[in-house]
Amino acid sequence: LGTSGMRIVALDTEGELQAEVSHRWIQPETDPQQWIQVMGHLLQKLKLGLNPEQIPIAISACGTSGTVLPVDAEGHPLDHAWLYDDPRGQEQAKRLGISRSWGLCRWLWWAETEPDRYQYSFLSHPSDLLLTALGAEARVTDHTTALKSGFDLQAYRWPERWQKAGLDLARFPQVVAPGTVIGAVKTEWELGSEVKIVAGCTDGCAGQLAAGAVAPGQICTALGTTLIFKGTSQQRIQTSEGSVYSHLHPDRNTWLPGAASSCGGGVLQHYFASADLAELDRQAQAFLPLGKICYPLVRPGERFPISDPSFAGIWPDLDRHSPQFYGTLLEGVACVERLGLERLQELGLEHQGPVFTTGGGNRSQLWLQIRASVLNRDLVLARYPQPAVGIAMVAMAGAQGRSVQETIQALVQEERRISPVPAWVDPYQESCHRLRQQLIWE
Repeated sequence: LGTSGMRIVALDTEGELQAEVSHRWIQPETDPQQWIQVMGHLLQKLKLGLNPEQIPIAISACGTSGTVLPVDAEGHPLDHAWLYDDPRGQEQAKRLGISRSWGLCRWLWWAETEPDRYQYSFLSHPSDLLLTALGAEARVTDHTTALKSGFDLQAYRWPERWQKAGLDLARFPQVVAPGTVIGAVKTEWELGSEVKIVAGCTDGCAGQLAAGAVAPGQICTALGTTLIFKGTSQQRIQTSEGSVYSHLHPDRNTWLPGAASSCGGGVLQHYFASADLAELDRQAQAFLPLGKICYPLVRPGERFPISDPSFAGIWPDLDRHSPQFYGTLLEGVACVERLGLERLQELGLEHQGPVFTTGGGNRSQLWLQIRASVLNRDLVLARYPQPAVGIAMVAMAGAQGRSVQETIQALVQEERRISPVPAWVDPYQESCHRLRQQLIWE
């Protein structure tokens, strides 16, 4: 369940995609009754795409990190959900010393503005609500989803300091690891007998699992409108200002550090919104490697690999309608990707091997070649990189009683691998070095 829609997939025990259905929202949907209604419609539609002998054995769900809603003691919704970017709770976030993207600040806002309703409500998350509707135990969540609701991953409990801030710890859900069996699907959903319900994770973590980056030292990037970094580390990695933070691995034995840059494919839409990008790829390739210094941002403000709300990027002196400028944007995003990986390594992530990658930016073969050459590492693309596939694999881990890491490593299929272009490696290394020298690097 995401802000743009809902997607349900069915995988077989070999990791092959058997059926897929989806529904797009006209605008981000916050009505939990609508979520449940659409889920029911999609599940029935999904069944039509399966053979009669393909019987569901387990189901799980993932949702957007930082989105919360109030439910009653049985897990029924009491109000609309508050999305991670909802402006409510900003003043509470300052008092709590947390990011405004955390659901915890909106939960405190609810307690302070609706005290009568608060005393009969419990904190929940979108994926929790869907699983409860299917038949899972009420008021249970997973530890990745619980992070931005204030759960202490190190101590593995809800901190006493939230009680001192005015919140009742009894109104927080029980927390379990992703992959934990938390119930069975009710017969009214007509999915078959004894379909296990398995605790899920955030959509970001599910995307990382689908990419295959689950073992220590592995890392993945998602290149869409922005650039997302996700890794697996033996140690917890985070920065004081919050630009890097770590989820606990579903298996609770390692950490999943992550960060997000404002740089990404959004710059192509900004400068070449109506252009034929495939034709621009062809034109730009004749000029590569350009090696210009470029840190492209659509608007001022960057979070990672540097943290500067006023940073407006670094731009080359080129005609902004030319194929050379287009090629420089591709190279610039790739250099930011490299700097992000270097920053994570400096913070303690021991990265080895290829970079697993997902996102719409992977549709460009030229961009993949540029990025592999800038990183001087192979890029690995999974066959089914969607978060819905990652969470289906979590469901399978729970159903089979295996670790999530073992399950992912057995099921994720490599679709293709992109290697660096040897002649481009040294020029790109030099231009990325020059870019880094122009940045304020703490």
